Amino acid sequence: MRSLRRRFAVLILFAAFLVPGPPATAAALSDAGFFGRWSAGAWAVGPRLNYAHAGLAPVESAVKAGDYTLAKQKLLDYYRARPAIETSAFSHDKPWPGALELTPSHIWTLGDGEQYVKTVAFGPGENTVTADVTTTVTKGKAGFFLMSRYKDAVIALVNSRSKGSGKPTLRLTLADGSTKTLNPTHDTYIWAAYPDNVYGAKYYMQVSDNGTGPFTGETRKAYLHFDLSGVSGVKKAELTLTGQAPSAKAVMLYSTGETFNETTRTWNNTVQNTYSWEGDPGGFDWKLPKGADPEYLYQLPRFFFAGPLALEYQKTGDEHHAKTLIGLMTDFIKDADTYDSDQGAGSYLENLHVARRLQNWIAAYEILRKSPSLTPESNVAILKTMNRAGMHLQENVVTTPNKMQSQKITLLHAAVYFPEFRAAPGWRTNAATFLTTQLNDSTYPDGGYKEATDGYLRGYLNQYAESIPFMRRQGIEFPATASAKLRKLARFLMDQAYPNGYSPAYGDANTKDLRGGLARLGAELEDPELVYVGTSGASGQRPAHTSVLYPDTRVAISRSGWSADDSYLRINADRGNHSHPDELAITTYAYGRTLLPDMETFTYSDDPRAVWLRKSTEAHNTIEIDNKAQSQSTTAAGGISHLVTNPAFDLIGANTESSTGARHERSVLSLHSDLWVVSDRLKPTDTAAHRYEQNWHFAWDAKPAMNSGSKAVSTGYGTGANISIVPADPTKVTSSLPDGYHAPGGYTLQNAKYASYAKTVAGQTTFDTLLVPSRGAATPVTVARLPVGTTPSYQATALSLNGGTGVYYKSWTTKASRTFGSYAFDGKLLYADAGTIVLVDGSSVVRDGTTLVKAPAAVTDLAVTFKDGTVRIDGSGLTASTDPATAIAIAAPEATTKVILNGTAVPFERVDGFIYAAA
Repeated sequence: MRSLRRRFAVLILFAAFLVPGPPATAAALSDAGFFGRWSAGAWAVGPRLNYAHAGLAPVESAVKAGDYTLAKQKLLDYYRARPAIETSAFSHDKPWPGALELTPSHIWTLGDGEQYVKTVAFGPGENTVTADVTTTVTKGKAGFFLMSRYKDAVIALVNSRSKGSGKPTLRLTLADGSTKTLNPTHDTYIWAAYPDNVYGAKYYMQVSDNGTGPFTGETRKAYLHFDLSGVSGVKKAELTLTGQAPSAKAVMLYSTGETFNETTRTWNNTVQNTYSWEGDPGGFDWKLPKGADPEYLYQLPRFFFAGPLALEYQKTGDEHHAKTLIGLMTDFIKDADTYDSDQGAGSYLENLHVARRLQNWIAAYEILRKSPSLTPESNVAILKTMNRAGMHLQENVVTTPNKMQSQKITLLHAAVYFPEFRAAPGWRTNAATFLTTQLNDSTYPDGGYKEATDGYLRGYLNQYAESIPFMRRQGIEFPATASAKLRKLARFLMDQAYPNGYSPAYGDANTKDLRGGLARLGAELEDPELVYVGTSGASGQRPAHTSVLYPDTRVAISRSGWSADDSYLRINADRGNHSHPDELAITTYAYGRTLLPDMETFTYSDDPRAVWLRKSTEAHNTIEIDNKAQSQSTTAAGGISHLVTNPAFDLIGANTESSTGARHERSVLSLHSDLWVVSDRLKPTDTAAHRYEQNWHFAWDAKPAMNSGSKAVSTGYGTGANISIVPADPTKVTSSLPDGYHAPGGYTLQNAKYASYAKTVAGQTTFDTLLVPSRGAATPVTVARLPVGTTPSYQATALSLNGGTGVYYKSWTTKASRTFGSYAFDGKLLYADAGTIVLVDGSSVVRDGTTLVKAPAAVTDLAVTFKDGTVRIDGSGLTASTDPATAIAIAAPEATTKVILNGTAVPFERVDGFIYAAA
């Protein structure tokens, strides 16, 4: 027995050093390259299979006999009989509309901005069709497009809104039982043969498709858009179209979340996400259709449809689904083996795309391996490609954290699922080593993520949440040091989250619910604060902190608390992969609503609207200089200079030199009693005049309006929270509400107004702006500039609020005793109103000659609030003291009966109208 074990070990060792044949050059892997070639009692070409693995002896015997046909049959027999092994999950496990119906016809849609509704028929002659589009409309989508179901010579003519009768209608049944019928505000068609022509004024919209490939000169698609503004409570929606065709014509109806203009839409300027190879004997060609979003090239070969097709086969036993998926896999192999010179179809498009495809193929193979539609030839073709994919994932290196993580997670699953592959032990070691150490490279020392996007961070963390238990089940330890880094990174995402648990959508991202992922990570990492946020407070422990600064990641968040009703402000100067040119941009949330959002990401295409969202500074809540986007230079000076945090307020300072021509400095006073004051200072590098445009963006449905006098802009939500943007110097800026865009979902786009305040000046200049949230209708607020002696506003700025009931002051330079209005102050920042005094780095506040606050020395931060006989004092480093010689003197009402210092009731002394309780 001992000699047998020794012989077995030697065989394994020998197999590990066999050298397979060289990789194919844009060609399929030969049978000899996969199974090996036996000659003269030795392996002339090393196999990719480990024949020492139990059950593969019949395969080895057939290979050594030179009978690859038999070897393929034996290998299929082996996999059909093999016990189940845990697989990776599908990237998409639920069928989207049309996934099961249209994929077999080689019709595929990128993303979910365009969604299949149903197929309708026109002709012969004229007829009217009606489709239930309730789901579409209640999701806020107001657009539709029409596309030929089959490639044929028939052209459908669908009445447009320009037709005298039979116009398209959208009939809405509302919650109160009333109905409302709308006609399109825009409709048109596009024609590939005439790619620059506009057809928005035509009586008929033409729909047709014929020939091979994703489109030909015969391809015409029709588009409609309805205005749903002011419409709410929709219970039912029906779209009615009238059209004609010389013979029966099947037309697919899709919903779309994109707005357009019928007077400008053409084939060339339309980013299309749905293409059809229906009837083409070659099926998908797995390449980028001309004019398509670049992501189409990458995402179609990821086989997102594998999950819906395989799971439907598993559920129903309908062999049609298995045959379809196997056919798509082998068609991909046939085409892509000629596209890539590394590992053929196995490495086509590289890194993340290979990982996603292999992830889906492994999960699908576990279901398909017993299908009668899986032949010995197709089985081996699929196994060859998955083996080649693993070889690529082991060796390929990219600098992007999310791509590398995905590669190694899939490689680990491949190693576990295919122990028969000779390379599997090496894959396992390679993947496990990487996954337990990558956090060292993907995170900053402060715990933040190096890719400046919460969308990719969310996916990155979710993959760890899923992978660590899998690693544990395979006997792979996730070290404590790695767990600690992962916890810091998860807390970073937790801190970015809005109070309702959704993401702020910075960088290339769209707003998503973060709670499920945070809860899973909290459970895995035994972190009760992650669990608390992930469950909206139902479990776990409320985070001990609120506001936070990430100096290395260059992000600061001010929040009043962790409930959905709390307020939140985020400011960033972050950089990295997937970032936008948005340094010093602000996003805000209050009372359950995002009030100043990021405009999110539409597509990665060169559509001008998508480019504006991703590549312009104008599309973000910051200041654009000289009509140019920030450079996104990784070497430009900038960052978050400070965060002063106090239970009553936060003060954030940030700066950037990412724009040529001027340094931008931004200071934000965040009062947890519902006011944000933003002060901007621009310091040009020369004496020339520069244009500065301060922009504030709103969600597409916010209905902003500008006051003609104050130039304040307020949102007009009928229910829930609103916000007002109030400029301090309306007569010194050009104020407007330009047209912009908001992408409330990937591949979804809506028109959106935004507030713009612009001026062109030489020398230093400032903007001072109030951001005023309200629970209901926007709150009227007035602001007026107060002179600070002869000091210019770029050295010290002061504002009178609401007719003098409040005051704000900020020193941009070295602090000094200064007077403004009825106030005198010696510190860096002051805010005061009838019930509050807030100061930073100061010791004396005087109003109309009367001392309000007097400290023996400058106080780092101090907030004093008066309410119902209670004085609340909050400040860093303060301790209880009633000694007038050392304590802070605070002018307090005679009715004061209680003092709370940093959350704890303390004794106080009253002397000459002042109370003494803290030092």
